[in-house]
Amino acid sequence: MAPYSVEKYFPLWHWTKVKASQVKHCFQEWFEEWGLPDCIRFDNGKPWANPGQRHVPTALSLWLIGLGIQVIFGRPRQSTDNAVVERSHGVLTHWVEPDQRQGLADLQRGLHQFVHIQRAVYPSCQGRSRLETYPELMQSKRRYRRDQDEILWQLQRVMDYVSTLHFQRMVEKNGRITHMTQEYSVGRQYAAQHVTVFLDAQTHQWVIEDRHGEILKRFDANQLNYLTISQLKMAYRNGLT
Repeated sequence: MAPYSVEKYFPLWHWTKVKASQVKHCFQEWFEEWGLPDCIRFDNGKPWANPGQRHVPTALSLWLIGLGIQVIFGRPRQSTDNAVVERSHGVLTHWVEPDQRQGLADLQRGLHQFVHIQRAVYPSCQGRSRLETYPELMQSKRRYRRDQDEILWQLQRVMDYVSTLHFQRMVEKNGRITHMTQEYSVGRQYAAQHVTVFLDAQTHQWVIEDRHGEILKRFDANQLNYLTISQLKMAYRNGLT
């Protein structure tokens, strides 16, 4: 992670209080300097995921996927799945000693120093620093510019990802279901029944099946588009995007 100002990007101190739009802005700054990564690993809390509906992707994750970034979510309460990063956080805390710093400016200086030592000084690779061993990492393979976001973003990547997911819904008394911010009419005759919803990546349609696998309805997946996703307008019932 690039050593940007803590005060500028994390004024709330707790990730659960940070808006998805702030996180996106931070990502864009990083991408413009370092380029687009191949993948990003997240935990299952806000703002990365929806804790109440972990199986439903957020607009933030779909925006990243549309840019060709693989989004990987760790298993809940399994910190050992991300042991290297967890360990590095511990080392950073011991080296930087944030509790001993005189304000955010002093903390930022400590973080800069830690990054320099960890990346360019510490002999972690058979006596060589990480920077000496992997100099190519300083050269981005996939450049990113904010004004080219729509050009770099591909809807089909999102469609292909969402098509791997299956969603279970209960038909309400009025014959409708709610799925990814929109209501769809299935039919009153199916009230109180469970149905499965999945995406046909070729037709860009939601397919609704009953428990026997019979197709009940098809609807255009209109909420899956660049404008809605990139502007993080997919507001779910609990307010998360």
